[in-house]
Amino acid sequence: MTGPSGVVGAGRLRELVERNREARQHPDQRHEAEHEDEQESERCDLCGEPVPGTHRHLLDLTLRELRCACRACCVLFDHASAGGTQYRLVPDRRLRLRDFSLDDVTWARLRIPVQVAFLVRDSGAERTVVFYPSPQGAVAAPCDEDAWTFLERANPVLGRLASDVEALLVDRGGDAWLVPVDDCYALVGLLRTHWKGLTGGPDVREQITQFFANLGERSKTVSATDDRNPA
Repeated sequence: MTGPSGVVGAGRLRELVERNREARQHPDQRHEAEHEDEQESERCDLCGEPVPGTHRHLLDLTLRELRCACRACCVLFDHASAGGTQYRLVPDRRLRLRDFSLDDVTWARLRIPVQVAFLVRDSGAERTVVFYPSPQGAVAAPCDEDAWTFLERANPVLGRLASDVEALLVDRGGDAWLVPVDDCYALVGLLRTHWKGLTGGPDVREQITQFFANLGERSKTVSATDDRNPA
Protein backbone atom coordinates (compact mmCIF):
# COMPACT_ATOMS: atom_id res chain seq x y z
CA MET A 1 0.00 0.00 0.00
CA THR A 2 1.56 3.27 -1.07
CA GLY A 3 2.23 5.72 1.71
CA PRO A 4 2.12 9.49 2.06
CA SER A 5 3.81 10.27 -1.26
CA GLY A 6 1.60 8.20 -3.57
CA VAL A 7 -1.69 6.45 -4.20
CA VAL A 8 -2.96 3.80 -1.82
CA GLY A 9 -3.87 0.47 -3.38
CA ALA A 10 -7.57 -0.38 -3.47
CA GLY A 11 -7.10 -3.65 -1.56
CA ARG A 12 -5.37 -2.00 1.37
CA LEU A 13 -7.86 0.87 1.31
CA ARG A 14 -10.57 -1.73 1.95
CA GLU A 15 -8.44 -3.10 4.80
CA LEU A 16 -8.22 0.34 6.41
CA VAL A 17 -11.94 0.96 5.96
CA GLU A 18 -12.66 -2.38 7.62
CA ARG A 19 -10.28 -1.59 10.47
CA ASN A 20 -12.11 1.69 11.06
CA ARG A 21 -15.40 -0.22 11.17
CA GLU A 22 -14.00 -2.74 13.65
CA ALA A 23 -12.80 0.03 15.93
CA ARG A 24 -16.45 1.02 16.44
CA GLN A 25 -17.51 -2.47 17.47
CA HIS A 26 -18.26 -3.67 20.99
CA PRO A 27 -15.11 -5.31 22.52
CA ASP A 28 -16.72 -8.78 22.42
CA GLN A 29 -17.63 -8.35 18.76
CA ARG A 30 -14.16 -7.04 17.98
CA HIS A 31 -12.48 -10.00 19.70
CA GLU A 32 -14.64 -12.43 17.71
CA ALA A 33 -13.87 -10.59 14.46
CA GLU A 34 -10.13 -10.64 15.19
CA HIS A 35 -10.27 -14.38 15.87
CA GLU A 36 -11.99 -14.95 12.55
CA ASP A 37 -9.49 -12.72 10.73
CA GLU A 38 -6.58 -14.70 12.16
CA GLN A 39 -7.94 -17.74 10.34
CA GLU A 40 -7.67 -15.89 7.02
CA SER A 41 -4.62 -15.23 4.87
CA GLU A 42 -3.66 -11.72 6.00
CA ARG A 43 -0.12 -11.80 7.35
CA CYS A 44 2.65 -9.57 8.61
CA ASP A 45 4.55 -8.16 5.63
CA LEU A 46 7.86 -8.60 7.46
CA CYS A 47 7.81 -12.02 9.13
CA GLY A 48 4.75 -13.70 7.62
CA GLU A 49 2.93 -14.27 10.91
CA PRO A 50 -0.89 -13.97 10.85
CA VAL A 51 -2.23 -10.57 11.88
CA PRO A 52 -5.69 -9.70 13.23
CA GLY A 53 -8.01 -7.40 11.33
CA THR A 54 -7.05 -4.54 13.63
CA HIS A 55 -3.27 -4.18 13.46
CA ARG A 56 -0.58 -1.56 13.11
CA HIS A 57 1.61 -0.66 10.15
CA LEU A 58 5.21 0.09 9.33
CA LEU A 59 6.11 2.69 6.73
CA ASP A 60 8.73 1.56 4.23
CA LEU A 61 10.63 4.82 3.78
CA THR A 62 12.38 3.59 0.65
CA LEU A 63 9.23 2.70 -1.29
CA ARG A 64 6.87 5.00 0.67
CA GLU A 65 4.54 2.06 1.30
CA LEU A 66 2.67 0.94 4.41
CA ARG A 67 3.34 -2.62 5.58
CA CYS A 68 1.10 -4.70 7.83
CA ALA A 69 2.90 -5.56 11.09
CA CYS A 70 2.27 -8.25 13.69
CA ARG A 71 2.58 -7.50 17.42
CA ALA A 72 6.11 -8.90 17.63
CA CYS A 73 7.37 -6.74 14.77
CA CYS A 74 5.66 -3.70 16.29
CA VAL A 75 7.58 -4.29 19.52
CA LEU A 76 10.79 -4.73 17.54
CA PHE A 77 10.38 -1.43 15.70
CA ASP A 78 8.91 0.55 18.61
CA HIS A 79 11.76 3.04 18.89
CA ALA A 80 13.08 5.60 16.48
CA SER A 81 16.32 3.87 15.43
CA ALA A 82 15.00 0.29 15.17
CA GLY A 83 14.10 0.42 11.48
CA GLY A 84 17.24 2.20 10.37
CA THR A 85 16.66 4.08 7.14
CA GLN A 86 13.99 1.72 5.80
CA TYR A 87 11.14 1.18 8.29
CA ARG A 88 9.29 3.37 10.75
CA LEU A 89 6.45 2.22 12.99
CA VAL A 90 3.25 4.21 12.52
CA PRO A 91 2.30 5.56 15.98
CA ASP A 92 -1.07 4.85 17.54
CA ARG A 93 -1.62 8.13 19.41
CA ARG A 94 -4.60 10.27 18.45
CA LEU A 95 -4.79 13.84 19.72
CA ARG A 96 -7.69 16.25 19.37
CA LEU A 97 -6.13 19.70 19.30
CA ARG A 98 -8.02 22.14 21.52
CA ASP A 99 -7.96 25.82 20.49
CA PHE A 100 -6.24 25.04 17.21
CA SER A 101 -5.45 28.27 15.35
CA LEU A 102 -6.06 28.30 11.60
CA ASP A 103 -7.38 31.59 10.25
CA ASP A 104 -8.89 32.20 6.83
CA VAL A 105 -5.72 33.79 5.45
CA THR A 106 -3.57 30.77 6.35
CA TRP A 107 -6.21 28.38 5.03
CA ALA A 108 -6.21 30.26 1.72
CA ARG A 109 -2.40 30.07 1.53
CA LEU A 110 -2.60 26.30 1.98
CA ARG A 111 -4.77 26.22 -1.17
CA ILE A 112 -7.00 23.36 0.01
CA PRO A 113 -10.15 23.23 -2.15
CA VAL A 114 -12.19 21.03 0.23
CA GLN A 115 -13.26 21.02 3.88
CA VAL A 116 -11.12 18.09 5.05
CA ALA A 117 -7.39 17.63 4.45
CA PHE A 118 -4.32 16.14 6.07
CA LEU A 119 -0.75 17.41 6.10
CA VAL A 120 2.36 15.22 6.41
CA ARG A 121 6.02 16.15 6.87
CA ASP A 122 8.06 14.30 4.23
CA SER A 123 11.49 13.75 5.83
CA GLY A 124 13.12 12.69 2.57
CA ALA A 125 12.05 15.80 0.66
CA GLU A 126 12.23 17.99 3.78
CA ARG A 127 8.87 19.55 3.01
CA THR A 128 5.22 19.39 4.01
CA VAL A 129 2.71 17.76 1.68
CA VAL A 130 -1.02 18.50 1.71
CA PHE A 131 -3.42 15.66 0.91
CA TYR A 132 -7.15 15.78 0.57
CA PRO A 133 -9.56 12.88 0.12
CA SER A 134 -11.35 12.50 -3.18
CA PRO A 135 -13.40 9.79 -4.94
CA GLN A 136 -10.19 8.87 -6.82
CA GLY A 137 -8.03 8.60 -3.70
CA ALA A 138 -5.71 10.95 -1.83
CA VAL A 139 -4.77 13.96 -3.94
CA ALA A 140 -1.34 15.41 -3.05
CA ALA A 141 -0.23 19.01 -3.41
CA PRO A 142 2.85 20.92 -2.25
CA CYS A 143 2.36 22.99 0.87
CA ASP A 144 3.30 26.65 1.17
CA GLU A 145 6.21 26.27 3.62
CA ASP A 146 5.78 29.79 4.98
CA ALA A 147 2.16 28.97 5.76
CA TRP A 148 3.24 25.75 7.49
CA THR A 149 5.87 27.63 9.54
CA PHE A 150 3.21 30.14 10.60
CA LEU A 151 0.89 27.27 11.52
CA GLU A 152 3.60 25.66 13.68
CA ARG A 153 4.28 28.93 15.49
CA ALA A 154 0.59 29.44 16.19
CA ASN A 155 0.19 25.79 17.29
CA PRO A 156 3.44 24.63 18.98
CA VAL A 157 2.12 21.07 19.38
CA LEU A 158 2.87 20.61 15.66
CA GLY A 159 6.56 20.69 16.46
CA ARG A 160 6.03 17.18 17.89
CA LEU A 161 4.45 15.81 14.72
CA ALA A 162 6.36 12.66 13.69
CA SER A 163 7.57 13.04 10.10
CA ASP A 164 6.16 10.60 7.51
CA VAL A 165 4.02 8.56 9.91
CA GLU A 166 1.75 11.14 11.57
CA ALA A 167 -0.52 13.74 10.03
CA LEU A 168 -2.30 16.92 10.93
CA LEU A 169 -5.93 16.15 10.02
CA VAL A 170 -8.06 19.27 9.64
CA ASP A 171 -11.82 19.47 9.36
CA ARG A 172 -12.39 23.10 8.39
CA GLY A 173 -15.93 22.94 9.74
CA GLY A 174 -14.89 21.22 12.98
CA ASP A 175 -11.71 20.17 14.76
CA ALA A 176 -8.04 19.53 14.12
CA TRP A 177 -6.29 16.29 15.06
CA LEU A 178 -2.84 14.76 15.21
CA VAL A 179 -3.30 11.17 14.01
CA PRO A 180 -1.49 8.14 12.59
CA VAL A 181 -1.20 8.51 8.83
CA ASP A 182 -3.06 5.23 8.23
CA ASP A 183 -6.15 6.77 9.87
CA CYS A 184 -6.12 9.36 7.11
CA TYR A 185 -6.02 6.68 4.45
CA ALA A 186 -8.93 4.93 6.17
CA LEU A 187 -10.86 8.17 5.63
CA VAL A 188 -9.76 8.22 1.98
CA GLY A 189 -11.00 4.65 1.65
CA LEU A 190 -14.40 5.60 3.06
CA LEU A 191 -14.84 8.25 0.37
CA ARG A 192 -13.77 5.93 -2.43
CA THR A 193 -16.02 3.13 -1.19
CA HIS A 194 -19.18 5.10 -0.47
CA TRP A 195 -19.07 8.01 -2.93
CA LYS A 196 -22.10 8.20 -5.25
CA GLY A 197 -22.82 10.61 -8.09
CA LEU A 198 -21.35 14.11 -8.32
CA THR A 199 -21.67 15.19 -4.69
CA GLY A 200 -21.05 11.94 -2.82
CA GLY A 201 -24.56 11.39 -1.52
CA PRO A 202 -25.91 11.00 2.04
CA ASP A 203 -24.15 7.69 2.67
CA VAL A 204 -20.65 9.15 2.33
CA ARG A 205 -21.55 12.09 4.57
CA GLU A 206 -22.85 9.70 7.21
CA GLN A 207 -19.66 7.63 6.98
CA ILE A 208 -17.48 10.72 7.44
CA THR A 209 -19.56 11.81 10.45
CA GLN A 210 -19.14 8.35 11.99
CA PHE A 211 -15.39 8.39 11.24
CA PHE A 212 -14.88 11.62 13.20
CA ALA A 213 -17.16 10.46 16.02
CA ASN A 214 -15.11 7.29 16.32
CA LEU A 215 -11.88 9.30 16.18
CA GLY A 216 -13.13 11.49 19.01
CA GLU A 217 -13.84 8.46 21.19
CA ARG A 218 -10.29 7.16 20.71
CA SER A 219 -8.49 10.50 21.07
CA LYS A 220 -6.92 12.41 23.93
CA THR A 221 -7.60 16.16 23.96
CA VAL A 222 -4.53 18.40 24.31
CA SER A 223 -3.87 22.10 23.88
CA ALA A 224 -2.53 23.12 20.48
CA THR A 225 -0.26 25.59 22.33
CA ASP A 226 1.46 22.85 24.35
CA ASP A 227 4.89 22.04 22.90
CA ARG A 228 5.55 19.13 25.23
CA ASN A 229 5.53 15.68 23.66
CA PRO A 230 1.99 14.30 24.29
CA ALA A 231 1.80 10.58 24.99
